[in-house]
Amino acid sequence: MARARKNTLDEESLHDAPATAGTMAGGWRKLLEEESEHQWLAMGAFLAFIIFGALAIGATEHFVGDSVVQSDAWHSDSLVIEIAYHTTNESYTALIFTPGTNGGYAFGTEFVGDGEGTVYWSSQTGDDFVSDINFLKAMPDGEILFSVDDATMGSSANNALYAIQDHLMIKYEYPLDNGEFGILGVAELDGEDGTQRLLLTQEDANTSLRGVVGMMPTLPMSTSSGVRWHAVEAYEPGLWMALGSHMGTAGADGSSPATPQARPALGWITWDGTNSTPVLRNVQVFSEGVLNSIARSGDVVIVGGTKESLVVHADDDVESIQLGCEGVVSDGDGAVWFIPPQGSATLSTFENGELETHVLSRPVPIEAMAAGSQGDFIHVHGTDGEGNPMQWSIDVTADGSIESGRGFLNLLFLLTGGILLAMMLWHAIEQLLGVE
Repeated sequence: MARARKNTLDEESLHDAPATAGTMAGGWRKLLEEESEHQWLAMGAFLAFIIFGALAIGATEHFVGDSVVQSDAWHSDSLVIEIAYHTTNESYTALIFTPGTNGGYAFGTEFVGDGEGTVYWSSQTGDDFVSDINFLKAMPDGEILFSVDDATMGSSANNALYAIQDHLMIKYEYPLDNGEFGILGVAELDGEDGTQRLLLTQEDANTSLRGVVGMMPTLPMSTSSGVRWHAVEAYEPGLWMALGSHMGTAGADGSSPATPQARPALGWITWDGTNSTPVLRNVQVFSEGVLNSIARSGDVVIVGGTKESLVVHADDDVESIQLGCEGVVSDGDGAVWFIPPQGSATLSTFENGELETHVLSRPVPIEAMAAGSQGDFIHVHGTDGEGNPMQWSIDVTADGSIESGRGFLNLLFLLTGGILLAMMLWHAIEQLLGVE
């Protein structure tokens, strides 16, 4: 009788497997049994490294270069109304208000280099007109220009521009030949033929622009196209830009006919530095808010606005960006900083043609009133949530150090993680091959 054949499919087991496979299975089993404690310890350490590295890298996502400053400067404990940081040294000139019965307005310069200070006018000494300073602006040559809008300064005060040079105050008193006017702002452009100066003027109930040739002002610009101007700046030789508010026809823009809505306007003015009258070339009107300041970043001009800001490219092309701010300030490295409103969680910069937004570690604590740049810092002056004077400063070098730190941490994390994984894998292979 024939013997039944063995059913290999049903009856084979792991005991019949080749010796190599059995040895490997046993090796893995022994490895898991003998090294489990060390492996779990290594895996736990590696997990802790991953968590720590993620937290360290995540921490660099926040901008940490801002701080509330407690200084012993002349303006400390006072509200800074206007301030101009000198471009040739570390001094500053400011209009301040000190609350209290013994307080009041004061206008002066703190010369940081020699430790001296000069108070030019003070309401405590009877200079009540000091609160009527219209503007305060630092020129590229280091001169600080301003004007005062008060009749007690004299009959020709409306045609006067003041300047501070070093420790001296100078008065530019313009002739009345082409009429009487107030001065609300000034812009200068240095060229091969000298410095050109364009004045933003108050002409009765309207505003306009006048050039200055020597000490003789030109006639005012003939038309402003319904715009009330409040700032002016040089753009390029022969071309200037002005900021203002356009009052449209009542009800034409959908606003109440009784209270028409003012809209922000950017004006382009041509003036070649001669005794010819400045000419308004064109006006660009935008949707809402107020255009409040102008700053440069290389060949690009940034116009800050409360609702939207503008990027003016080298070809005069104007780009609107949905970014509101209290003002824009240029630093010494060519970057423009957008001063955010109080409570904002971000801070934006424009540099090398790119807009970048930084997440702050805490909300902006200050309601800004004045700002300027000096050295490695942007200084913002205003009030805190309770109305007390405050200075908030931004370290402009922190941006680059944060980016470098994040890149270094990323590289360190990848290298260390790769080394740890390679060591764990090598150890596992050694243990596997060494187990019989």
